[in-house]
Amino acid sequence: MSELLRAEVDGAPLDDGIVLGMAALVLIAGVDTTWSAIGSSLWYLARHPEDQKRLVAEPELMATATEELLRAFAPVTMARVVTGDLDYGGCPMKQGDKVLMNFPAANRDPEVFDRPESVLLDRAHNRHVAFGSGIHRCAGSNLARMELRVALEEWLSVLPSFALEEGRETLWAGGQVRGPRVLPVVFP
Repeated sequence: MSELLRAEVDGAPLDDGIVLGMAALVLIAGVDTTWSAIGSSLWYLARHPEDQKRLVAEPELMATATEELLRAFAPVTMARVVTGDLDYGGCPMKQGDKVLMNFPAANRDPEVFDRPESVLLDRAHNRHVAFGSGIHRCAGSNLARMELRVALEEWLSVLPSFALEEGRETLWAGGQVRGPRVLPVVFP
């Protein structure tokens, strides 16, 4: 915040609305996306007890498992505005059009990932784009990784066995951030 308050563009301080908007984005982006990733990971593990047991038995897999769960359940889809008319792969786009950057779909590209529809907790080569790429990469990606890893480690240390509750529906949020909003689990 101090840097934003001291920052200047063309010799003038940033507008208060820009500073407040950036502060809100940092706060909100770091909460909704992270708990969506945690919720999606718990949803997956609740449906795959063999992977639950494997993570409990092999805690050294947590780093690769975290990356794989981020790849498989990337919580964010970003929007961009087309800056000039173009045709991409037969799809015409006009300046001003809005385009969704579908990170979850990119993370399941069979030309990039072996068995992209499978969650492989020990996937060694995993150059996913759950946090975007290049200059638009999420500034909080390392913190988000750590939060997901610690959340899963702590959950599994206390609750090493859990499942989805029979007859209850998992409710998912749509839009640009996707994750379960209601995740009914039971502890057998």
